[in-house]
Amino acid sequence: MQPRLPLLAFAVLATALSAQAQTFFGPTPYLSVADSPFPTGAPLFVLEDFEDGLFNSPGVSANGGVVTSTQFSGSIIDSVDADDGLIDGQCPGGDSFFASSVGMTFSFSSAALGGLPQKVGIVWTDGGPNATVTFTAFDGSGASLGSVVANGQGDNTNFGTTVDDRFYGVEFAGGIGSISIAHNVGGIEIDHLQYELPCGANSASVYCTPKTNSLGCAPQIAWSGCPDANSSAPFVITCSQVITNKAGLLFYGYAPASSPFQGGFLCVQPPTLRTPVQNSGGTTPNTCAGQYSFDMNAWIQSGADANLVAGATAYAQYWMRDPGSPSTTGLSNALSFTVNP
Repeated sequence: MQPRLPLLAFAVLATALSAQAQTFFGPTPYLSVADSPFPTGAPLFVLEDFEDGLFNSPGVSANGGVVTSTQFSGSIIDSVDADDGLIDGQCPGGDSFFASSVGMTFSFSSAALGGLPQKVGIVWTDGGPNATVTFTAFDGSGASLGSVVANGQGDNTNFGTTVDDRFYGVEFAGGIGSISIAHNVGGIEIDHLQYELPCGANSASVYCTPKTNSLGCAPQIAWSGCPDANSSAPFVITCSQVITNKAGLLFYGYAPASSPFQGGFLCVQPPTLRTPVQNSGGTTPNTCAGQYSFDMNAWIQSGADANLVAGATAYAQYWMRDPGSPSTTGLSNALSFTVNP
């Protein structure tokens, strides 16, 4: 068993920055996302846990390595403990990212993300016994922001135990261009790469009141990603708690409202524009398991609306069919968002 590191077991080596300071986190024990110091469940956060067997998060690349399950199987995979649904000291059903070298670097694309993340974290899950682990962060120009060095890492086994898993992270307001994590012995395995999308907390917010549907559910609008005029990363506006297999669409305009409409509230001031009709899907009929999803960045960049450009603030709401309602229609609450350059 690897005990919690004493205070003198690691060192933080940080460069001096005249305008903005960086903050390092870890190494700290990590068994689930609840152990992260960052708000990983927030719409502006990306958590890459490799559980789909892919490394496919937007705007980030690695200089080597593979998803571990593509080369190994069973208990030798050292995923974060909770990724198989249980916290029990092992995770034989999870996945991770592995490199046969002693280190790896993850780089962030400001072009793809519309900027650089200000918060980045990663979990070291395995390597050689009694390893010295070094976590280093770099700004957008490649200048080092500093390093965390931790000695005595590892629990002397390669078979998926999680007691030695450690979180390393950094926060820097000037933007993080890349991170590297390395140790001095054996191949390296990591998990739960996490980073904040750069659009800022005020780029989108929910407002207004949804109309309770005929099944007693209130359709909820939500979002993930950053509204951006140039980023290749998606800005997805979703709606949950929708009746299954019903047509619906997202509409939007350029002023908010809260006017009685079809038994609910029209949250967008006319004139409005409609996006294409969707189907809420779902395998069980007449339940609230349906949902809608629309990539607004793709719409912005298609030129479909000449007014929806960098700097514009829009207001969006979902409308859907509800045959059991007196109006036969339903309405979600609404989302305001500002398009980043």
